[in-house]
Amino acid sequence: MTYGRGATALPADLPDRRTTLAAIAERAHVSIGTVSKVVNERAGVGDETRARVREVIAELGYITHAERQLSAAQLAEPTFELLVDPFDERNPYMFSFLGGATEASGDLGAALVTRRLDSISRMRPNDWARSLAAHHRAGVIEVTTRYSAGRERALRAVGLPMVLVDPIDFPRTTTMSIGATNWAGAYEATTHLLELGHTRIAYIGGPADAACDIARASGWAAAMGSAGHRVDADAVRRDSYSFEHGFAVATDLLRSLGRPTAIFAGADITAMGVLEAARRLGISVPDELSVVGFDDTVLARSSSPNLTTVHQPIADIGRTAVGALLRLARGESFATKRVELATHLVVRDSTAPPPRR
Repeated sequence: MTYGRGATALPADLPDRRTTLAAIAERAHVSIGTVSKVVNERAGVGDETRARVREVIAELGYITHAERQLSAAQLAEPTFELLVDPFDERNPYMFSFLGGATEASGDLGAALVTRRLDSISRMRPNDWARSLAAHHRAGVIEVTTRYSAGRERALRAVGLPMVLVDPIDFPRTTTMSIGATNWAGAYEATTHLLELGHTRIAYIGGPADAACDIARASGWAAAMGSAGHRVDADAVRRDSYSFEHGFAVATDLLRSLGRPTAIFAGADITAMGVLEAARRLGISVPDELSVVGFDDTVLARSSSPNLTTVHQPIADIGRTAVGALLRLARGESFATKRVELATHLVVRDSTAPPPRR
């Protein structure tokens, strides 16, 4: 499944090229020659006009020819900015991603600088982008963040490419994005439980409005519907992918009348909370309850019992993101702006046929 349908296009004013002197001149209501004098610090421009042109330069994020030459030279040993949302330090997703990304960077002779999104929240996008250009960054990878047209507009103005990894909202058709086949993975996991004989299969979701989780919930609902069991994907309880969320929702589900015989969690760390809820309630896994996760992180192989889960190639996603950004930085293009790596189910010890009534 891809996210082409329903994706929101970039705003019409998002430039597809670097800011030019002509664009600055038009915005500042001066001649191109006047802008050139300001950019090159030459005389012959009044103080008020010079201030107005400089303001427009800062607003549009213009980068000088000399700065561009320095950035181009840096492509021999490129440095990429890796922008991430604050994440749960117990969730191994980011560590798996960083493992693949740093490995690819080493192989390609590149470097990564990691920064939290909230650390730049007070900066204007144009100031942020110009700072990256001044520090000779070759591009930006954003991981599990909410897309910002302002950030991309600012990056394009200084000639820096962007790659999105598992963006919270739906990927843009004009912006390179990388993820996994979330819908197909969820469909396969649910089908596995159905084939074991389960009919009461609950899904515990992740962050509200997260595109990856909407796809996973849709895959679960589609598999249930194909087997003749109607479920409501919109009624799925969502919160962060976390142990606490899995524990709280699973506790409620397992205490309810007609409790599920199987729970599919949207992430391995959420499934850990499900396993703990079952343990505290004295419910045996997998004899009385089957549990499936998503990601196939180290948690799945170290839990008790070992977790059946959807393998998401997280490290390969990191490698692919770095390789794609390097190609974009060198001026190459892609036939498609969306890349999804295949998932597959890994069956371990946490699933079994449902108990006999």
